[in-house]
Amino acid sequence: MKHIILIVLISLGSLNAQEVMISEKFENGIPDDWEVKTTESKRNWYAKSYKGTHYLSMSGFGGKGKPGYKVSASLYTPLLALGDKSCKLRFSFADAYSNGQPLKVYLTGEEFQLIKKIDDRYWEDLVNNKDKYDNAYEATPWIALPKLSQPYRVSLVYDSENGDNIITTIIQLNEFDVWCEE
Repeated sequence: MKHIILIVLISLGSLNAQEVMISEKFENGIPDDWEVKTTESKRNWYAKSYKGTHYLSMSGFGGKGKPGYKVSASLYTPLLALGDKSCKLRFSFADAYSNGQPLKVYLTGEEFQLIKKIDDRYWEDLVNNKDKYDNAYEATPWIALPKLSQPYRVSLVYDSENGDNIITTIIQLNEFDVWCEE
């Protein structure tokens, strides 16, 4: 019994504490310290709720029988100064009327300039609902963020342009987390 207790205590001592940098469920809409920008004034990220679930929604859909919108709508977190911390990102979303994968994630600088693109392999298979809303929110795995020598924002971008086609898939973001090991 003493060996089991000792093993448990040693294991607990080796666990790293998590520092939560961002944990957002959008219960009060888009936070004041986040920013949104769009190339099309009629399409941008906006807050909604349905049956107690809060989320941010974006789509390039133009309406039944109408063409979709060519749009790039960006949602920016506050500037994060992570330094040498080991940090990770996870977000969850629902999608509907699948017509391509519009979601991109970038790290951008203080002036919103591109620093690095995050590989979409972490969420591309989650854009999979060809039918109407099923409100099935799926989370990405934890995605390691790079250690950079400068502060940066995490930017979620809905980009409807796909060559001659326009992506109109609806994306409903309902949770966004950045955690670091202390």
